[in-house]
Amino acid sequence: IKQMEYEGYELEAAEGTFELLVRQALNPDAHLFDVDSYEVSTSAGGGSGKSHSAAAIALRTRDGVHSATATGHGPFDALHECLRKCLSKIYPEIAGVRLTDYKVRVLDSRKGTAAKVRVLIEWSDRQRSWSTAGVSDNVIEASWKALVDAIRLEIMRLMERNAAAEPAAALR
Repeated sequence: IKQMEYEGYELEAAEGTFELLVRQALNPDAHLFDVDSYEVSTSAGGGSGKSHSAAAIALRTRDGVHSATATGHGPFDALHECLRKCLSKIYPEIAGVRLTDYKVRVLDSRKGTAAKVRVLIEWSDRQRSWSTAGVSDNVIEASWKALVDAIRLEIMRLMERNAAAEPAAALR
């Protein structure tokens, strides 16, 4: 936690990222998915001035490799749609996770456009809200880190709820 704070994370504001760290420490065998690769691109052309963003993701789960592609209203939206598309085959409940707020803060303005940034994203699954953070000198990478944390946390919560519901269902 100290190292993350040194790197620019503000875990008081990103309680979801903190909760994920605690859950992972308490349950190190809960291996949900690994990101093999992700790619996002934005292009603009023609006389319209509109841009087009597309993303591709490859993930490794205990079931094997899963991949997906998606388009979006910007690079982060494309990544978000792509990750949900890729994981919804395994965890359909994550479809309810929605972004409710997105903030970017420059951590060292002396470096100008090469500065490290902290992205703080607020999420909701219609039952609760939480925030996750990502830090990088690349705003898309920082956003990606916050996105992956949010989805991992929601999957861990869902797995915990499902495990708690199984014994209750057996008692009926």
